[in-house]
Amino acid sequence: MNLGIEIANRLTLTDHLDDVSTSYVGSDKFPTDPMNPNPGYVLQDRSIEIDPNNPLGRAGKQRGNSSTKDQYMMLLVNISIQLKTYKCPAYMSDFQNF
Repeated sequence: MNLGIEIANRLTLTDHLDDVSTSYVGSDKFPTDPMNPNPGYVLQDRSIEIDPNNPLGRAGKQRGNSSTKDQYMMLLVNISIQLKTYKCPAYMSDFQNF
């Protein structure tokens, strides 16, 4: 049985991994249809899901901190079990014939 644990912290060189940086673009930059809203507009400000009458994403409002880069951390845990037994061969008797 083997148990493995790995922790990895990845610092990126971009601030666009989560698409949160600088300021909101505004609804006039996204062509939209009321029956089929533009995904870019909907995803730039998820606060509309909380209060549709008062969304936070107003054009020009700060949306993130562009002076820091994105990063993420992973924790990996694995367990492996060998179901078949393994027996080492007796190699010394083979070398005695040489």
